[in-house]
Amino acid sequence: MQSPEYVVDTANGDRVGVVEERYEGSVYLRPPGGGTQWATAPQSLRRPTRHELMRARVLDTPVRGRG
Repeated sequence: MQSPEYVVDTANGDRVGVVEERYEGSVYLRPPGGGTQWATAPQSLRRPTRHELMRARVLDTPVRGRG
């Protein structure tokens, strides 16, 4: 399984997203942990800071119940 690619969308308030697809000049992202996908221009993306990356990974980690 490939690890997710996290980026920050500077056109949408420095929103952290997971790259889902790149298509015809747009990048499609989803919020870490799930939610509604959105599109943005590739030039609006930057790499996340260490803090942003750690937060995104926590949100994207499934919670396992006791069993």
